[in-house]
Amino acid sequence: MNVSAPEDRASTSLFAPLHLGSILLSHRVVLAPLTRNRARPSETYINTWVPTELNVSYYSERATPGGLLISEATPVSRRASGTLGIPGIFTPEQCEGWAKVTRVVHEKQGFIFCQLWHQGRTTHSRLTGLETWSASAIPIQETPHLSKGLDPVPQDVPHAMSLSDIQETHQEYVSAAQNAIASGFDGVEVHGANGYLPDQFHHSNVNVRTDEYGGTPEKRCRFTIELVEKLCRAVGKDKVGVRLSPFGLFNETRGEDRQRQWTYLCGKLSELGIAYIHLIEPRFDEWRTEAQKLDWLLHRADTREEASLRPYRAAIQPPTACIVAGGYHPGNCWEGVEKVRLFRMFLSNLSSVYFGEGRP
Repeated sequence: MNVSAPEDRASTSLFAPLHLGSILLSHRVVLAPLTRNRARPSETYINTWVPTELNVSYYSERATPGGLLISEATPVSRRASGTLGIPGIFTPEQCEGWAKVTRVVHEKQGFIFCQLWHQGRTTHSRLTGLETWSASAIPIQETPHLSKGLDPVPQDVPHAMSLSDIQETHQEYVSAAQNAIASGFDGVEVHGANGYLPDQFHHSNVNVRTDEYGGTPEKRCRFTIELVEKLCRAVGKDKVGVRLSPFGLFNETRGEDRQRQWTYLCGKLSELGIAYIHLIEPRFDEWRTEAQKLDWLLHRADTREEASLRPYRAAIQPPTACIVAGGYHPGNCWEGVEKVRLFRMFLSNLSSVYFGEGRP
């Protein structure tokens, strides 16, 4: 694919260095987290998956000097997982596999963060062997749970997490983060988007709690804020990032009062001084076209400002960087952002970070 860079390459900051927490990047094009399903079943632990040489090759091929890679979504515990072929980071066997990945990335002078993932109500007890947990006892309604080798079955009605369950889950994240750093990762990213466990606490149609973790936008943010605070204490705030989807609809996330909630959440996370907050553009949707998603948004927003990331980006202050992803390509990624995450281009063209030089 041939692409066109700006006539004056110096006019864009996309290829300028950037301090991101404890690391200095040579450019601002980032490999976004992409589920690959390339892990093998563990020989020791049931319902767990381990990185293979395929995973090593995948990240090695995309590592660049001074560039940042984000790992695929990586379960923090057995209860957090369930999707076949997804490597976790909660057993010694998994950590050994990930250490091979981080080693080859560092050999190419690149950096890599581990995305910490908990599926919450989107997993199934038939896949984990454990009770499914979520913010409230509200199952996904739209589709049955499908997985290779299993007949379609209704989604579990999740167990509404108790206060002790929340603390236990936070500790699983902390242990996974410590495992990640010990395995050579340069930092961790909390997957707080797309209807997974932290995001299940964010949305009023999924979280109907009446305690300190629900009932208002601020209380619905508490699970994520407390989790990130604990990760900062465990591995250092300069090694922590968070991914959010203020306009997400995936996994039946239909929460209300979004601008108030995510502006508050971005501000509170930024106050912690974490490395970055990664926001998914409103135009992106897993099932809708860009035109369909924007039409959906504009029919529900009073102004275009409400259907943009501007309020959330304004709440993010230094030293916390803002990363954006969703619908970016060589024609629209040159201005206005500190860092851009690219998905498809990194899959089709392993030299994507060089398109600023007009190279194919």
